[in-house]
Amino acid sequence: MRSRVRILTLATTAVATGLLLTGCSSTPAEELEDWWSSGGEGRIKALSDTSGRVNEVSTRPMDIWDTACQELLAEVAKAKKSDTLPSENARGFWTEALTAFEHGGNECVAGAGKKDEVQASAGIREVQKGISRLAAAVSMIKSDLEAK
Repeated sequence: MRSRVRILTLATTAVATGLLLTGCSSTPAEELEDWWSSGGEGRIKALSDTSGRVNEVSTRPMDIWDTACQELLAEVAKAKKSDTLPSENARGFWTEALTAFEHGGNECVAGAGKKDEVQASAGIREVQKGISRLAAAVSMIKSDLEAK
């Protein structure tokens, strides 16, 4: 008799656990909305602002490029530590943007540090490519959020 009770208890526990796990799952749209509202939007704005600043300072004397590029690299590091973007549509553009920002930012800092305008300018052009990739990612994210 005890083994029947034990088996029934184990079976009931397994079913309840399965229901809890299944009932707690969220849709990709809900995951994206959670990502967006729990910091994703802020990360995108910070990347947009700092990459835009790099683009803006590129028309000024090279001695201020380093600071703008370092600020962008700091934002890239924060974004890379955050949760994975849950939009399959936007993820590729997001990854390309972060890669371009990181590579371009590093080239900009290295070139500006050596007073090598060619290297620093190449880095800024890479950052500019990242800006277009970030814009594409944001467009995909907004499209996915609207489709919800």
